[in-house]
Amino acid sequence: MFQVKSKVHGAILLAGLLCASSGVAFADRIGHENRKSVEDYATSHKISSVDARAMFGATGRIMCPFGEASAFLVDKSNIVVTARHVLYPEKSQHSYAAHMQINRCGFEVSVDGKTSKWHKVNVTSFVYPQEKQRSTKDRFDWVVMKLAEPVTEVAPYRLPSKAAHAEDAVTLATIRQKDFTPDDWNTRLVEDCKVRSVKSIDGIAAAGLFTDCSASPGASGGALTRKGPDGIEVVGILSSSITKACEKYNSKSCYSYAVGLSPAVVQAIHNLAGD
Repeated sequence: MFQVKSKVHGAILLAGLLCASSGVAFADRIGHENRKSVEDYATSHKISSVDARAMFGATGRIMCPFGEASAFLVDKSNIVVTARHVLYPEKSQHSYAAHMQINRCGFEVSVDGKTSKWHKVNVTSFVYPQEKQRSTKDRFDWVVMKLAEPVTEVAPYRLPSKAAHAEDAVTLATIRQKDFTPDDWNTRLVEDCKVRSVKSIDGIAAAGLFTDCSASPGASGGALTRKGPDGIEVVGILSSSITKACEKYNSKSCYSYAVGLSPAVVQAIHNLAGD
């Protein structure tokens, strides 16, 4: 279903690409904005800011080369995951935007929320589904990549110990988005939210996760995390949000959608990691 691309092409747009034909925005805000800076999250959870930043330090910024979006380290210190539409946006549900070669790509992490370090991505390592997107609620919006060298500053998230279920308590971790205060470039945003429902797609259980997490452009590729038996684990990749009728939040018509970490995603991670 997926393959390693030795010559990768794609168009780079900001995460938050609008799908004009469907009225749906990729990772657009829904309802009230409930995300907090990781420092405010620490205060509200009565933990130190150092501990909070360590919990969500695997969330970083991906730029390939100009558009920015969220991404995260998972399983190994050199494996990064984000949403496929961040690198390969489609101008509609059935056709790709004009192509340009991705010849450089960086992943940024921040230990203290103020300074940061960039890590070079091996652009020949990208693994992603070859199927074209069928809707903004499908299972194809993921890409796995390998860094040129492991990250030593922060620890990666763990792979899911089990699939996500409805009513699971989760925490969404993303980069700071435009116009969000505080406006430090390296502030990470986090929010406790929940999985409202899960969807089987093409016979794959929990391939789609419907959540009540807040989002906005730049959140695409963010990690939907959960407390697992061995630490913070990832159960989903933020993909899109429904914006219709969301000025006054309605749980039936407003949600953020995440691609579940299906066996295909996990296998791609293992393959790139050399497991």
